[in-house]
Amino acid sequence: MMANNQKIGWVQKIIKTFGMYNIGLIISIIVLMLGMSIKYEYFLTWENMKVMAMGFVLEAIMSIGMTIAIISGGIDLSVSAVLPLTAILAGFLLNGGFPILLAIIIPLVVACIIGFMNGTMTNLLRVHPFIVTLATMLTLRGINLVITKGATISGFPKTFCFIGQGELIGIPFPLILFAILAIVIGYSLANHRFFQQVYFIGGNPRAARMSGLKVNRFLVFVYVLSSFLAGVAGIVAAAQYGSANNTFGQMAELKVIAAVFIGGASLYGGFGTMFGTFLGALFLAIIYNAFVMTGVSTYWQDVVVGSMLLIAVFLGAYLKKRGVRR
Repeated sequence: MMANNQKIGWVQKIIKTFGMYNIGLIISIIVLMLGMSIKYEYFLTWENMKVMAMGFVLEAIMSIGMTIAIISGGIDLSVSAVLPLTAILAGFLLNGGFPILLAIIIPLVVACIIGFMNGTMTNLLRVHPFIVTLATMLTLRGINLVITKGATISGFPKTFCFIGQGELIGIPFPLILFAILAIVIGYSLANHRFFQQVYFIGGNPRAARMSGLKVNRFLVFVYVLSSFLAGVAGIVAAAQYGSANNTFGQMAELKVIAAVFIGGASLYGGFGTMFGTFLGALFLAIIYNAFVMTGVSTYWQDVVVGSMLLIAVFLGAYLKKRGVRR
């Protein structure tokens, strides 16, 4: 009897630590990886794992900021346009003879300004961030096309390209950068009072205001952070490909949003974790890699990802209703 109680206790601890949704996602990832490894012996090799992770690392970096934006009850569609803008600006600065550090800092500052504008306009116009960030995305796409005239910018120094192509102890630098950002921001989200207020704001913004929280100021910070991380992804993209183009990041916002929702974030705000987003990004990275290895037409990728996103949204809504009833 005591042994059974101990087993039940361990199960309850695991469920409490990871959550039922995350446990289900972890099981799905394990099953998918085992199935692919049985079918393709090279699937679980270190080289393929690196290819798989690098194929989704830009979206994974942006999903960190998107997680906080969605928890706050908003969304940031402009990330897919901020990414190529920062890559293009970095390219122009590098080719103009600017030091590498300045060529990185200036585009990131521009990205933060865009985020500040998104948050400020959302507060002033009192409209959903979907509208504001959609307008920003369309505007920036036009700007990207105008300043590049559709041409590709290249000829970057090797030192800069290390950011996207280099390795430390055999691990690609972009993956190390993602891990650092995810751990630092994820830890802050789980333990720091400043970050944790996003749950209160996303769950009930009116009550948050009445309790004295600076909701508008915090929302500006959320969109500055989201744009900053999109800018980081843009710098990594420019270094990874050794070039910059206005086509970078096309449809990336949908992949990023899908990763966050598949990771268990709520469409209504107030719920989500960085660990869940990591699982969502990992799940999508495996899906995309599986399509490549199986030779299935890439047209089916969006069908599968879209279906998974619908399932995640419906499941999130169902769990929310159950939680309210309880």
